[in-house]
Amino acid sequence: MKHLLLTSTALVLSAGVAAAEINFGGSARFGIVYDDSAANEVKLHNRFTLNIDGSAQTDTGIEFFARVRVRGENEGVSGLSSSGISAPRVGLRVGNFEFATGNIKGAIEEMPGLYDGEIGLTAFNDPTAVAVTNRTGGNYDAFSSAGSGSNGAEVIYSNSGFMGHLSYGSSTELTALVLAYEGSNWFVSGAYQDGPLAIDEKLLLIGGAEFGNFSVGAGYGDNDGTDKWRLHGTVQVGSGTDITAFVADDESGTDTLWGLGFTHSLGGAVLAGAVHGNELGATLADLGVRFQF
Repeated sequence: MKHLLLTSTALVLSAGVAAAEINFGGSARFGIVYDDSAANEVKLHNRFTLNIDGSAQTDTGIEFFARVRVRGENEGVSGLSSSGISAPRVGLRVGNFEFATGNIKGAIEEMPGLYDGEIGLTAFNDPTAVAVTNRTGGNYDAFSSAGSGSNGAEVIYSNSGFMGHLSYGSSTELTALVLAYEGSNWFVSGAYQDGPLAIDEKLLLIGGAEFGNFSVGAGYGDNDGTDKWRLHGTVQVGSGTDITAFVADDESGTDTLWGLGFTHSLGGAVLAGAVHGNELGATLADLGVRFQF
């Protein structure tokens, strides 16, 4: 007979020595956003995300897992959308290896340090990511929060600070490899991507380090001949307050990218805000609260 236990965080079923469980968790945010290049410069913004994770472990220790995500987001009057459910990511874990299929994470999307230096409530469409340029966009596989994803396959290996991640998207035909190493207070990661189009080719290098209350990092990307670099730093000021700044250059843009933002812990939620100048010369800002559950 199976026993059922329901708590606020997990639904757990067990039979013999094998076990299965379902976990629910997510996040939400709300606030205001500003864009001086938009017809409506000030807009209300909100987002809700719910992750549903199921897993089962065999008697021999193999863990099988699956995830779907529910996401809804509204911004202003033209960015209204109802919540959608993602396609699943399904796979298994054995020892230091993880293999997954379907709506995969994607090697570059999960590259250590790719999004370091991000600021504000909304992150402004990832200006610190050296894999994203004005010319190429963010042309790499990633988990789709309310869509189908690339229906691909990926394998991840991690051991003693080393990580390797190889992914392939069947709908995008993108193949990406990331290798990374993390020391006691520093890390370095590199990536290569190839695909059916010349614009798909990427070569990325990112590194970072922490020194007490300070952290710094740098990144470089060759996106089919379009160079992008980024420098960033974060300092902890007092208890629960961080200030982050970055500067970046996208060869396919017209202006230097820059940003300055803060986060402040509210004890169960975070107040976040920032101002950002993008690669086309527009000034953007946001302010709001985000929390996890």
